Amino acid sequence: MEIYKDTLCVSHAELTDSIMTNAALMHACQRDKFLRVRRACSGKSALYDVERFPSEYRAKIKRQCTAPDVQAQARAFIDTIMIDQVAATYYEEVVIEGARGLSHEKRMLYTNSASILNAIQAHLSASSAEQKKVGRSHRVKMSDYWQRMAEFLPRVADVYPHDLPESPRVLQRKYQNYVKGGQPNYEVLISGKFRNKNAAKVATKEQVALITKFMSHRTNTDCQEVADYYNTFCDALGWKSINRRTVWNWAQRYGWAVNAGKYGAKDYMNRYGMQVKRFAPTAPMLYWTLDGWTVELYYKKRTEGKRGGRTEYYNRLTVVVVLDPANKYPIGYAIGHHESCELIKAALRNAVNHTAELFGQRLRPVQIQSDNYQIKVMLPTYGIAEYVTPAQVGNAKSKVIEPYFRRLNHRYAKKCPGNWSGYGITSRKEIQPNMEWLNAHKGQIPDEEGVRQQIRWIIESERALKREEYAAGYSKIPAEYLLPMTTECYLLNFGYETGYKNALEGSGLNVRLLGERHTYDSFDLEFRKYAHLRWNVKFDPDDMHTVLALSEEGDIKFLLEEKYVQPMALADRRPGDAEELQKVWDFNNELKRMVIEHDAEATEIVRESLLHHPDLNNPYITGVLTDSRGQNKDRKNQYRLEYTDISEETAYEESAGAGITASTRDLY
Repeated sequence: MEIYKDTLCVSHAELTDSIMTNAALMHACQRDKFLRVRRACSGKSALYDVERFPSEYRAKIKRQCTAPDVQAQARAFIDTIMIDQVAATYYEEVVIEGARGLSHEKRMLYTNSASILNAIQAHLSASSAEQKKVGRSHRVKMSDYWQRMAEFLPRVADVYPHDLPESPRVLQRKYQNYVKGGQPNYEVLISGKFRNKNAAKVATKEQVALITKFMSHRTNTDCQEVADYYNTFCDALGWKSINRRTVWNWAQRYGWAVNAGKYGAKDYMNRYGMQVKRFAPTAPMLYWTLDGWTVELYYKKRTEGKRGGRTEYYNRLTVVVVLDPANKYPIGYAIGHHESCELIKAALRNAVNHTAELFGQRLRPVQIQSDNYQIKVMLPTYGIAEYVTPAQVGNAKSKVIEPYFRRLNHRYAKKCPGNWSGYGITSRKEIQPNMEWLNAHKGQIPDEEGVRQQIRWIIESERALKREEYAAGYSKIPAEYLLPMTTECYLLNFGYETGYKNALEGSGLNVRLLGERHTYDSFDLEFRKYAHLRWNVKFDPDDMHTVLALSEEGDIKFLLEEKYVQPMALADRRPGDAEELQKVWDFNNELKRMVIEHDAEATEIVRESLLHHPDLNNPYITGVLTDSRGQNKDRKNQYRLEYTDISEETAYEESAGAGITASTRDLY
């Protein structure tokens, strides 16, 4: 380095040696035409103004191009620096705007700066004491001292990174403010932008409240619109106007406060709300979750136009999947055109029947989680579980089945390239299928039945992959959570209805199911007591041997079995016919016994009632019946008196039999 026209300069050779490349230097000269103060000519090297270089290059230049004696002096000064632990603690405890603090980098820079200023203070104190000993003749000018300290700083930064100014005058002022009052003032080293000491355009509570209200408006205003709205108040209130960059900075700081108004409460809670973290069930049947998936597979359907022409349109099917998160096993599913209550019931019916295939009996889940679709209608069906826990409205993260659908789409549906529709309208374009190819090959898109087969292949592939692990988990189900589903419960929740009512006849309950006539009856004597009712019949198409008969109000129900058909001819009798016939005879005998017992009990009750109320047995009281003379009162009184005498005589005879004496008889 050298001084040229009162400017500290560095030569081209010094720069390109190890500081920067020639290309970078030429580019810097293009950006700053005053950077080069002398061109190379007549054996003279080009010179460049050191102070016009960016800070990172300027520090390198001063470190590497400093004279050896200056470097040695800087080394000696570095050895006197000791890290100020009090400053380090102070900057760790600094709080900015509530919960924010200084970054690790800033704490290190401020701590090192304070340590360097402490070393300067110690050096000045030692120099002042030395001057008192040797006299004023060896006094060093303060301007030269601060100039030398400023030259030391680039070398010091190699060991102790800092943010002290390299200008001698500014460094001196910073030091004076730091030691003002006799004690280190660590606060002066903190940048004003952390303490709102800069000329902030938005600083008061009123300004912050106004800008945040504009940012949180329901119309989802952008930064430029917020700036325009805010600036309309600035002229009237005498505030400084702002630009969209200022709004963007405030939007980053106050996103927690304004995003609810911009995007809604659901989006806000999904982004800022605390989510509950849970682990998967430890055994099968403890927890089921279900939802509908509009499968990303197109199917085509032809319709007849008004003028006889054919029209093709393309759509997608929906599958409701019942998932057991124990190992993400699809325990049940049902395919339809759209999600509905019937489709959800069909998926649960498939799930319950599949448990019988896996475990040998129908089982009920302990807990069911669903969304809130038709929740009031579906609650009775969800009641097959001990606990029903609908997901919070708008909180899709609480359902593990949502990411499961994305996995099925990526792993299976994407392997159907002829009709795969992609990942959804909100996905990035570069990961979507080639729509030009799909439009050019519409003939390869299958019909509805073809897509149904593809969906069955997806679910059955998942089941085959995880079936063995899931079935092995049966032994892990706690005994208290092993909940068998009775046939009555199954038919009540998932049985099909005939759509009409049936009355009990002598032959039983005659019902037409799926076009065939069936006769059902019950050996329960109580069923005969409700022979006057008409019954709704619920049945399982896969097993119509047993049906459920429900009263119109649904408060009375009986499980009926299909009647055993006896042969007419004795020669056609089969093994078991006699036993079944005997069961019918035994039932009828029991029915007769029940009727006789009821009649005897009723007769006894009526007799006792007539004994206590003799007038009730007088036909001249119960009805206006006259004698041959047309008299009613005489016959009524005569009948009453005669009945009373007979009753008294009977009472006397009963009392005499009980040990009443002759003298006592005279009283009657």
